[in-house]
Amino acid sequence: PETFWQAARQIVEQCHIILKPGAYAAWVVKDYCKDKKRVPFCDNWLRLCIACGFEPVQRVRAWLVKEETNPGLFGDVTTRVERKSFFRRLYEQKLPEESELRIDYEEVIVVRKPV
Repeated sequence: PETFWQAARQIVEQCHIILKPGAYAAWVVKDYCKDKKRVPFCDNWLRLCIACGFEPVQRVRAWLVKEETNPGLFGDVTTRVERKSFFRRLYEQKLPEESELRIDYEEVIVVRKPV
């Protein structure tokens, strides 16, 4: 059976074929956790894009957490809004001591087909 990375490679290669030289593609990706370890999916995806002939242009972090501190009656009040999936929040609740497993952003990876 076909693996995820084989199927992903086909998709990226097909995008490379249909784009005109000098055209851009943007991918929104996010790391994930497996066996209590963070998997660097964003880095792996960029490597795949480079292997398929794209050149990297930019990586942008799109934060999923927003913290605001405002003055209150009895001191500063900090509010935190998280725009994470239900399963991500559930995972982080189960392992609150594992701060390196918190994934507070996704990345927008912009690549370009060479001219």
